[in-house]
Amino acid sequence: MNARTVLVCAGLCANLCVTAGCAAKQEYVGTGTYAFAMTEETPPFFEADTAALFEIDTRITLPIVPPTEAEMAALGGSAPAPFARMPWLGRNDLNVQIEYTVSNLEDEAVQIAIVLNGVNEFNEYVPAATIIEEEPVADYAQIERVLNLAAGQRYNGTIRQEELDEVAVDLATVVNGAPNANQIVYFENQSASDPRSQPYIPSVIPGLVAFRLGIRASGEVAPRIVVEATVRVRSDSPKFATDDVVPWVPPAPALFTPAPATDT
Repeated sequence: MNARTVLVCAGLCANLCVTAGCAAKQEYVGTGTYAFAMTEETPPFFEADTAALFEIDTRITLPIVPPTEAEMAALGGSAPAPFARMPWLGRNDLNVQIEYTVSNLEDEAVQIAIVLNGVNEFNEYVPAATIIEEEPVADYAQIERVLNLAAGQRYNGTIRQEELDEVAVDLATVVNGAPNANQIVYFENQSASDPRSQPYIPSVIPGLVAFRLGIRASGEVAPRIVVEATVRVRSDSPKFATDDVVPWVPPAPALFTPAPATDT
């Protein structure tokens, strides 16, 4: 196997070390685990008379070799709608998997959602919220896992490569004019097999250069929740940056916020 694998442990494990005995597949393993938390001090991002929505997330940028000036100029030779140029990172350049553990620090059961929204070179998906029948309702995240956690419970989960590929497709599709972004990104809908989505899927799908992983909850006060996450990247692409390359920092993407949440 000549594929390369990197374990991206954002935050606490910025340093990467070469695993002994695996030079052939150039495997890099991080030295720690990234963690973020929601606490009772977390302010609401949206409020109604009856309840509030709370959300906290962290942005994780994937390790990508930066294009040279000549390579970036060459990308401008064609402009596949709706993008101003060809993407540097292709849809299949990186194989990404996220492993996470959610811990409920409360002494009672809570319901929360693990949420993820994608970022490509051109756009970043930013759900908002609205009030429906006097209740605050969040737009769908591109990935969301609703979890009912018992007091003190720890939950382990995985977000697979095929799910992140759907995030990349959905982001390109909503930017290309799909009329109901909430329907496009709803986790049970698969754009490639959904006739409502198919007319809007662009001919070129940019790869994800980053994503925001977070926690969302509702109520009067935010619950105490901790998330530990590890991001594993596997690739044979020369655009995959290992620890001897300063990763690419793309230009700031345009933010895309969908219309208010609607039925799917």
